Amino acid sequence: MSAANRLLSEDQFLCSICLDVFTDPVSTPCGHNFCKNCITTHWDNNVPCQCPMCKKVFKRRPELHINTFISEMV
Repeated sequence: MSAANRLLSEDQFLCSICLDVFTDPVSTPCGHNFCKNCITTHWDNNVPCQCPMCKKVFKRRPELHINTFISEMV
């Protein structure tokens, strides 16, 4: 594998909701990452709670986990 393939892409550090670099990155139970404020606002405005990326529907608002890896990288 070439070195270019192993480098992290800038896109991996962008929230798919606001399209900006993560602020307080969190992970959903399905493994997708968002800014904490972005996903919280998204879920406040959309029923049912679902992942904006994979569309997985959650019966209850899931607990968000701080993504320490992304936090350290950004």
